[in-house]
Amino acid sequence: MDPRTIGNGGRLEHARALAAIAVRGEAEPQRWRGYFERLLSGETIGPLPFDAGDPLATSHAVSGQYAFRMRVGPDESPGSGGPALGAFRDCLAQPGERDVAIGIDLSGIVPDHFGAWLDALIREIRKQSEVLPEVPPVVFSLRAEHPACRTLLKAVQDPGGAGPRTALRVDAGTFREEALWEELVCASHVNPRIDLVLAGQKQPLTDLMGSERPDTIMPLSLFEAPADTAWLGMQFDLSAIPLEQIERGTQHLKKLVRVGVRLADNLIDAVTWPSEQLRRDALANRRLAAHVTGIGDLVLRHGLDPASFSTLRLLQRWLTLFKRQLLRESLRLARERGPYPALNAEQLVRALAPRYGDVRARRIISRRSPRHRQLLALSPYCVLPRRANAIPARKWLNLLPLVRVADNLTMHGSRVRSLLDRADYERLLRSTWALLRAGQGP
Repeated sequence: MDPRTIGNGGRLEHARALAAIAVRGEAEPQRWRGYFERLLSGETIGPLPFDAGDPLATSHAVSGQYAFRMRVGPDESPGSGGPALGAFRDCLAQPGERDVAIGIDLSGIVPDHFGAWLDALIREIRKQSEVLPEVPPVVFSLRAEHPACRTLLKAVQDPGGAGPRTALRVDAGTFREEALWEELVCASHVNPRIDLVLAGQKQPLTDLMGSERPDTIMPLSLFEAPADTAWLGMQFDLSAIPLEQIERGTQHLKKLVRVGVRLADNLIDAVTWPSEQLRRDALANRRLAAHVTGIGDLVLRHGLDPASFSTLRLLQRWLTLFKRQLLRESLRLARERGPYPALNAEQLVRALAPRYGDVRARRIISRRSPRHRQLLALSPYCVLPRRANAIPARKWLNLLPLVRVADNLTMHGSRVRSLLDRADYERLLRSTWALLRAGQGP
């Protein structure tokens, strides 16, 4: 739940409940509980909200998320009661699922049977919502060029029902198909349940690990990621930070990041993941998406000029410091608790020891071994003010180069696009894609 939606009393209750969860594994819980409560009861940090019409229902939701590819056997049909529909039903019914949002890639369904399967999945969601107190947020995803893309779009836009949330992966081929691109822009601009997610590799924090091949979309963060991986989403909202702390000080930044990263690391352990496979991935890779939001609101609140290069330079310098501090805190926490296990740091030390000696090899690996696999996440929507009645958008788009600072480019926060006209919304998407391509080189 976004604390801003629940009032001061509800925010404090939310903070206390979440802090109590976060200190369960601490050796000194009373020391950290106060820090966590103060941080969470403000508006600066909290679990990443589900960016659709309704927030997470529980008062102490943890923003866990995962995605999987729906595998339909050649002889399965929606009415056969086969393993594919059973697996989906199990996902919805998991007792810990209030903490975890579900992304489902539907590209494994053959186009001829896509409509029937989609109807069955939507019926299952509605059926479960009638018998369960809470049903986890669900996002369906496809490549934009998939033959069944228009079938999915039609289901989302059906005025007769609530419709599922849908995320469509957009790549260079999508931009070349002008008719499809125009249809996607128009549909997603007017419908908050449709998101366009730009394809791109996720960069690991350390050169000791290679990139992973993304093939699904994370339902909260709205970025591409490998299937069957578990992530925690945390929100660092800059809109409540005083301008002087952006312009001059780093002490507030260091404290904010130190407590925030520790809080997030504790919550990774606290999420009730719906399967043993996801729990193992969460603990082995400790994937954290630290979303920075509220940049546009910060600029608006302090009367800065978004079209000024000095504003861009100020924010770029601060975000770069924020990114470095995230990594420093992840490395510091790794020295205390160990790097993320999938890195196999001890094996790397043994491999380097014959050449550098054990002591120097440990020093080399320690300096490159963070506690988390990924960290800073930025969305192009974060440069737009959420609290304005209307946006003269073009000058705000001058802040888009900020997204190149991120480890992960996301499309979270897309509700603000309703303040843009269609032409500026398309300009935002095209400009972000160009920045993403430029950052990846030839």
